[in-house]
Parts: sequence; structure tokens; C-alpha cells
Amino acid sequence: MGIEKKVYSFRLEDSLVEDLQKYAKQQNRKLSNLVETILKQYVAEEKRKEAQE
Repeated sequence: MGIEKKVYSFRLEDSLVEDLQKYAKQQNRKLSNLVETILKQYVAEEKRKEAQE
């Protein structure tokens, strides 16, 4: 059994999506996987900052 994921809808600027799609393609991954990875890194960094306070 895999990890259950929810579906969300976001509005993003076209230029941002184009850049993200380019980077996803370069890394041989799907756009959704790239965005999820970026968000996980952001959350991990914020948690690290909170722990230092």
C-alpha cells in the first residue's frame, strides 16, 4: 500500500510553471514531484529554524 496523497489545485504564473517544467524535465521527474520536493525542503528548513529558536 502506497502513501495516500490529496489532490490540490493552485494558481501559478505561466512563467513560473514553464521554469518548473524545464527543471523537472532536466531532472527526469514529473512537475508534481518537483513541486512536492521543493515544498518538503522548505518545510524542513522552516522546522530547522524553529528548533533553533
